[in-house]
Amino acid sequence: MMGLTQDDLVRLAQQFYPTGFPPEEDDASESIPAHHRTPEHERFIAAWKKALEWKEWGAFLEELRVVFPEYSIGGGTQPFVSACLRCQLLKVEPQPDGTRLVTRWAVAVSVLAPLYIVYVTTQTWYPTGRASRPSLTLEPRNGSKLQADLLERKAERMLNCRPFPLSLARVPLQGLRIGQLNYLSTDPAPTLLDAFFTDDLANLP
Repeated sequence: MMGLTQDDLVRLAQQFYPTGFPPEEDDASESIPAHHRTPEHERFIAAWKKALEWKEWGAFLEELRVVFPEYSIGGGTQPFVSACLRCQLLKVEPQPDGTRLVTRWAVAVSVLAPLYIVYVTTQTWYPTGRASRPSLTLEPRNGSKLQADLLERKAERMLNCRPFPLSLARVPLQGLRIGQLNYLSTDPAPTLLDAFFTDDLANLP
């Protein structure tokens, strides 16, 4: 999978998501949506079934618990909804004003191709129980880079995957029906990042 070009990734996405089937033409009376009755969606489901049997993923999570004993290790996988397995390191830091700063280092591994991304979200938890909207960073730097770099090395060694080219993350996939996206909206068009991972990376439990 080394040296994948934009065209390579677009063609690969087209194997798992059907072209056409605009949301406004969905028939609400159908128990199974039309775009789910396609060869592309069958391949998507088959890829997920295979991914859920990956023994390497369980071993990867166990390794993270050993390497990062000071962090909580959490999940984030949404089987058959998104297109990736996810896990996260969680750090909660009390602040002088009574709030708590929550930092998550997340690894997302595509179930459609041996590609991964490591990213960071930060969020404020308030004493009232409310929380700010997470802030997403796709290229961790400064205080977050050490953990991110180690996660990348572990993912490449243990899961035999390669980094997703972030320079192609926003390439639009016009006309492709990607099931995990908000079915009421096709504007903006889904992207390569959406197709291989999810359209809502910042949303971690």
